[in-house]
Formats: sequence, structure tokens, C-alpha cells
Amino acid sequence: MDDIAAAILFAKTVVDRTIKVDTPAGPAWYRYNHDGYGEKENGRGWVDTGVGRLWPLLTGERGEYELARGGDPRPLLDALQKFANAGRMLPEQVWDRRDSPLPHLRFGEGTGSATPLAWTHAQFVRLALCVKHGRVVETPDLVRRYFAAHPG
Repeated sequence: MDDIAAAILFAKTVVDRTIKVDTPAGPAWYRYNHDGYGEKENGRGWVDTGVGRLWPLLTGERGEYELARGGDPRPLLDALQKFANAGRMLPEQVWDRRDSPLPHLRFGEGTGSATPLAWTHAQFVRLALCVKHGRVVETPDLVRRYFAAHPG
């Protein structure tokens, strides 16, 4: 493993240890540690302060990363789909804890955040297209050709 690959693996490990949560639906990530945008600790809605919750669209972004590095993005596409509610609407955020202060907040399911969130739906479509084509579809051809000609 070269130095760049080792650094990327180290960064992924640190990120996952810091902001990843494995939910019943699959893995999800916070936007960043100590995020304050989400329901309060007691589950009440966000009003100027709160606790950041998990963002499903980041599961889709991780899927693109996995595909770009030669991994399998399908489990992440499946997880993203499982975050949808009964109407197939994807939320902005999902509940991040096994315990819940309120009955409607369930581990790995949408919170009181924006649902549907077009940004999350767009990420689902992007990742689905990436899986279908077997590559990150939004990588410009010029960039793809460069890195194909200059591996490692």
C-alpha cells in the first residue's frame, strides 16, 4: 500500500470512528462531530439549538466513494432506500440512537426533519446510476482518463 492509500484508509477509519453510526437500516453519518442542527436531546424539535442527527444523503456519498475506490456501493444504496418512510420519501435526518424519548423517533428512521428532502432523493438517484453503470457517473471524462493513465 502506498502512502496516499494508507493516508486515505487512515482518514476513513478516523471519520467512521467519529461520525458513523450503524443503524438497523444500515450505516449513516453525521455531517460532522458536535453538529447542533437536529432535534434536542429530549426529541423536541430544533429551535436555534439541538443535536445533529444522521444524514442519509451522506450514506449515498459514501457509496460513491466506495465505488470510486473499487468497493461495493450496493449495501449503501440498500441502506439509503431503507431510510425511506412508508411513502418512499427520504428524510433529511434519521434518529441516531437505540433509545428514544418520543414514540415517533425510531433508530434509523426519519426524524421531524424535512421529508421528503430533494437533496437526499437526488443522492439516491446519483448512487443508483453509479451502481447501474459501475462507475461514478459524475466524474468528468477528462479526469477519469487522466487517472487511468496515471495510476497510483
